[in-house]
Amino acid sequence: MIRGCTLYWAHLENPNQKSNKFQVNCTNLSKDDEKALKALGLNVTDGKEKGKAEMGMYVIAKATKQVHVVDSKRNTIEDCSNIGNGTKANVFINAYQYPDHGNGAGVGCGLQSVQITQLEEYSRGGVFEEEDGYTVAQADNIPFD
Repeated sequence: MIRGCTLYWAHLENPNQKSNKFQVNCTNLSKDDEKALKALGLNVTDGKEKGKAEMGMYVIAKATKQVHVVDSKRNTIEDCSNIGNGTKANVFINAYQYPDHGNGAGVGCGLQSVQITQLEEYSRGGVFEEEDGYTVAQADNIPFD
């Protein structure tokens, strides 16, 4: 289990379009988690080397089926669409061997379940503040013919 990591690019509601898997980047790993994951044979990436220093050391956990997501009291979270970058979580993973399919064999990081301990809410327009200016007509303001 990865404890107290920071989530980035959580695809827990719907699969990632590129990988077609449910996945999440588990970032800012503790030294203990980093050591344990490497001992399992997992590839732990250094964010600095990828130009993403804010991510620290990280792994990308993936699943072919939707995983169970709970809050800090273990209540099921039904709608995971608002889990944004910076959310703190505990993530249960498993390491598994995969055969060579042309790119070499290796060890995968399987996503099993997620416990959200501190939510950073995602909103499509969340980075913007309201301003005076152009506004789009809302559906309930448009007359029907």
